[in-house]
Amino acid sequence: LLIRGSSVQSRQGPPLNLLVFRTMISNSVIKKSSQSLLIVGPLASLAVSPSTNYDPINLIKLLFISSIAFFNLGLFLTNLSWFTRSVSKEIRILSTLFTLFLCSTLIFSGAPLSQQIWGSFGRNTGFLTYVSLLLILIATSVILDIKFYKSLVNILILTSIPMTVYCLIQVANLDPIGWSEKHPFGTLGNINFSSAFFGLSSISALSLFLDSTISRLKRIGLIFLVIVDQLIILSTGSIQGFMIFVAGSGIALFILILKNKKLKILRLPYLIITFISTFLVIDGLSNRGPLSRFLFAPSIVFRTDYWHAGWAMTLSHPFFGVGLDSYGDWYRKARGEISTLRTGPDRISNTAHNIFLDISSNGGFPLIICYILLNLIALYSAIKILKRNSNFSPYFVAIFSTWCGYVIQALISINQVGVGIWGWIFTGAIIGYERISNEIGNSNTTFKQKKREKRFSSTLTPLSGVGAFFGFAAGFFLAFIPFFADMKYKSAISSRYMDKIISSTRLPGSSAFHSELALDTAIKNNLTQQAREISDYLISEYPRDFMGWKARWVLNTST
Repeated sequence: LLIRGSSVQSRQGPPLNLLVFRTMISNSVIKKSSQSLLIVGPLASLAVSPSTNYDPINLIKLLFISSIAFFNLGLFLTNLSWFTRSVSKEIRILSTLFTLFLCSTLIFSGAPLSQQIWGSFGRNTGFLTYVSLLLILIATSVILDIKFYKSLVNILILTSIPMTVYCLIQVANLDPIGWSEKHPFGTLGNINFSSAFFGLSSISALSLFLDSTISRLKRIGLIFLVIVDQLIILSTGSIQGFMIFVAGSGIALFILILKNKKLKILRLPYLIITFISTFLVIDGLSNRGPLSRFLFAPSIVFRTDYWHAGWAMTLSHPFFGVGLDSYGDWYRKARGEISTLRTGPDRISNTAHNIFLDISSNGGFPLIICYILLNLIALYSAIKILKRNSNFSPYFVAIFSTWCGYVIQALISINQVGVGIWGWIFTGAIIGYERISNEIGNSNTTFKQKKREKRFSSTLTPLSGVGAFFGFAAGFFLAFIPFFADMKYKSAISSRYMDKIISSTRLPGSSAFHSELALDTAIKNNLTQQAREISDYLISEYPRDFMGWKARWVLNTST
């Protein structure tokens, strides 16, 4: 039937739709996949490893994301007929092209292979990360279960609760972990990232609060959580979370006004207020107008420098980019004179502070076009749902408005994996939500679907179980390589033996930054021979590493 594309016939009525068909074929696969997707977001946002790793934030998050992404890949490959039927044609084509362009960048950009696969230190947004995020997006889009998509919203809000509690502990200076930074960054390593995360979770919470059918107690809890999280954002001094929250909540509120006939009179005034407010905010961010003293900060000017450099890299490397997560290797060359002289030549960056420009500079125009099209498909799917639904659907509004908040954040910030995971999940959720809402049509169909669903086993077949196991193992192994190298580096610096430190930097998955730290230690301790050895290694493995060349200039053994 899969090969011929024939309809599955029911004795009681017309041919069964895609929803029923996928349940008959792979209900167990759907269940296991959805269970894994419901935990990947919380794990990616909350996991830290301060006792074992020099980078206690990103590597542990990548370990969970990669393992669960490849777990789903194992399920897909062992149920290939169902999978190819379940994925929409547009997503299948774009995902294939996105992966191919990642591979072409990996091969032809000329950037160090290890750096491209696992990413630069503290970012880890290389090949493995983007493939994993893409797999999670695809898996989310094929679940085709309204209850699952609602659960994603609930899970995001629930994830924000321990994050909120931990940030309050940090605000009170009671953090049991001795972080180098004493600010409420939660488990994300930077106040900008915690600010962005709370901005996204608050959008979802407020969207559910707008639903009058939810119990009063739940609504009180939701609005209390929103208020506390916004206060935490204000305490960080990072305005991006508040801006994301205002923008996303504004979209949710507009949909409420649009769908509620009683509020029809507010549509025009709301649009006028929104237009004026947007103009004032943009003016304030540009250091003009009455809001400038609240919104403008020197860091905004610096971001424009990083954006300019990212676009310059895209234009100079239009087909393959400068290499995945290799922005930092080219920043000094790509930045303009104004950027160089604004605060001094030593102010550098290893990211464009704009996810779209990061992707375009890393992989060229082919890669960024695919990424933009993936987002446009999500936007188009959302518009179709909004046209189809006559009532206010709080969970879909939460998904869509939170996704809009993520896109806004992507224009001004970094692709931190603990925050970015939600953007990719919600992108897939919008696409899947549109397909399932189109399939269901009405609540009666949903009832029949659930009755049929009970007839089919939720236990994985032996083949699917083996595929899932090997997929998980492959994802874990690939992400454990840099995790282990970083862990060995932390152990080596604790021993204070230079030979052990150098050996740890030669492990697979070790980054240029580990070698830079070792080089700095050698120079400060007048270990000239070891310093020369490390600088030679850096220049050999990472030809555009600035510190390797600078050390050669500093060392008295150089000609």
